[in-house]
Order: sequence, then structure tokens, then C-alpha cells
Amino acid sequence: MVTKNKSWTVLDILNTTSDYFTRHKFENARLNAEILLAHVLRVDRIQLYLQFERMLDMVELNTYRQLVKRRSAYEPLQYITGETEFMGLSFTVNPSVLIPRPETELLVERILELKQKFSDKDTGIWDIGTGSGCIAISLAYNWRLSKILATDISEEILSVARINAARNGIENVQFVQHDVITDRKLPEYMTDIIVSNPPYINAHEYTRLSREILDYEPADALTDQADGLKFYRRILGLIEEGIGCKFMLLELSGTHTDNILDLAHSSGFKKIKIIHDLNKIPRILEISAD
Repeated sequence: MVTKNKSWTVLDILNTTSDYFTRHKFENARLNAEILLAHVLRVDRIQLYLQFERMLDMVELNTYRQLVKRRSAYEPLQYITGETEFMGLSFTVNPSVLIPRPETELLVERILELKQKFSDKDTGIWDIGTGSGCIAISLAYNWRLSKILATDISEEILSVARINAARNGIENVQFVQHDVITDRKLPEYMTDIIVSNPPYINAHEYTRLSREILDYEPADALTDQADGLKFYRRILGLIEEGIGCKFMLLELSGTHTDNILDLAHSSGFKKIKIIHDLNKIPRILEISAD
């Protein structure tokens, strides 16, 4: 751990902190040290390499020590720094919202490929369980003529999404509090595409997650505390309740794909397919009306 009773240069403190994280079995120890220090010094990581001989003052040193301590308790880097990147955009995150994952970018990219199928400027997209807003905002940023509804269960969550919309200059997203499980009244919104990264981890799988996830990320965004299929049943069931959409794209965990496919086959859609990620893991369920 970094001590206070000596003078520290950027290089010294990076080396010492990297060694500390390595001894405690953290992956990407050097990267962890650099991200935390860049955050404290308010510089890009690459600038650290141009300032190796810079001396840290006591305020910087004490702040850095506190961040290293938090990381040592397995608090995610993204919550410590308060931000992360998704689809090339910058997002505010805190423990009320799930940290966006790189694999979810595949979901956004696939929806953007559907733009050519819509000629009108009012294509409606409903993002169910928006969290940080990463899906809705990324779609809005890259599909400026779309109209996006982003829903989640609390105003606390939606406040983060609204911050991120403003942060990225997005105005074509409407944020509405709505619980797709318990709220039987559906939003009155034209919907051409439904998208969701639902809580898909089952109760057993959830207990086996890493400390970084279990101790810090919101459980409600990760697991249904049951078989992992609760949200798929409900979202697919929206079709029977009169939601007319041309496409529905749902992220998958890759662990119970067959069960989800069985649900999809009874949803009323004519075309159903699975899209795999670069690791050959079933990652997206795509169903279309024609």
C-alpha cells in the first residue's frame, strides 16, 4: 500500500501500486494503478507517461491512497471513477446502475444494422430496463431520427440515465419510470423495435459471481432471483398483450439459450435467430415479425 511518509513521483507510485495489486491477485494490475492515478490527477492515462518525474502533493497522495483502498476491497474501477465508456461514448455510473459491458455493444450494433429497413424518421424503439441508458443513448446518438422510450423501475436509476443523455447531447430519448414485470399498463408509445438487456442470471449462478459484482452492482439488474427466465417470459409476452413491433432483440447470457428459444417460438414471431459474439457465445435473441 502507498505510504504517506515519503515523497512520491508518478513512476514510483505506479510501480508500487502495480506490485501491490499483483500480490493481491488483481488482473491488469498496472492498468488499475494507472486508471486510478489518472483520475486523481485529472489527466488521460497516456499523459502519465509524459509525467513520470512529477511529484505528487499531499492532497493528491491522500486521495490516491483512498482510491487504492477502495479498489483493494474489490470496488469496481468504474464506480470509483464514476464513469465508463460504451460505444465510444462516456457514461456516468454509480452503484444504482449496472456497469455497461462490452458484449452489450453487439446488441446496439445489431440494431443499428436494421436502420436500412426503416425509411420513416419516426422509428420507435423501446429500451426495457435502461439502467445507465447506455443502449438507448448509444442508439439515439447513432440513429438521430429515431424516437426512443427508455424505461426502468425507479427515478434514482433514471436520473443517472438522464445525466448521461445530457452528457452526450441526446434529446431523442424519453425516460419513463415503468416496471415491466409489475406494471400491467403498457407505455403508450409507438414501438417498432423492442430491446432489452434483462436480468438473466439465475439464483444459483448469481451466488457464484465475483466479489466485484456481488458486493457492488445492483442485484435487481443482474438476476431475477429465480430461473433466469422471468424477464424473457414477460417481455416476449408483450406481443400477446398487443405491443406491435417489427423486431425484438434481447441479450442472452449463453447459459440457458434453449429454454429462451422455446419461449420465443411461442411468442408469435415468424423469424427467430441467435447471434453469437466473437467468443462463439449465444449473445442475442433476434425475433422479427416478417
